[in-house]
Amino acid sequence: MRTSPTGIESRGRPAFSARIRPAGFTLIEVLIVVTLIVALTAVLAPIMLPSSGRVLRGTASELTTTLRETRRHARADNQRRRFLVDTESRRYGIENSPAWKQLPRDMTVELTTAEALVSDDSRGGIDFFPDGSSTGGRVVLGLGGQALQIDIEWLTGRIEISGTGQ
Repeated sequence: MRTSPTGIESRGRPAFSARIRPAGFTLIEVLIVVTLIVALTAVLAPIMLPSSGRVLRGTASELTTTLRETRRHARADNQRRRFLVDTESRRYGIENSPAWKQLPRDMTVELTTAEALVSDDSRGGIDFFPDGSSTGGRVVLGLGGQALQIDIEWLTGRIEISGTGQ
């Protein structure tokens, strides 16, 4: 009988019995990981990749926010405020404000408004008044065969998005 360095006697075997497993992964472990990766990719890819419908809805939401901000300024300052759209350069903003926003590339914009608020072939506006009303109008955004329409009611100044942006 031999004595191990730990002082435990053994009979030709190591002092502790441990099954030594070869390094690596089993086929089942690899298949489970691959399946999880495929499932996550299938779920997350549509969310992460840009789509024309998502870009269109996001831009319409931003434009609507600027319209509502214009209306809010008119009511807070107790004076007329004008929302402007330049269809040629595809920009929009509040009159006399340096913070104009650029529409995404390839997006089209059309403005329907009162003739008195059209300054040239590509620029026009919608006025908001201190009582919350407006001159009314419509902005149509288009991208990739889809379109969203933003309507501004003249009497109430209410702003609503509708259309086919999927």
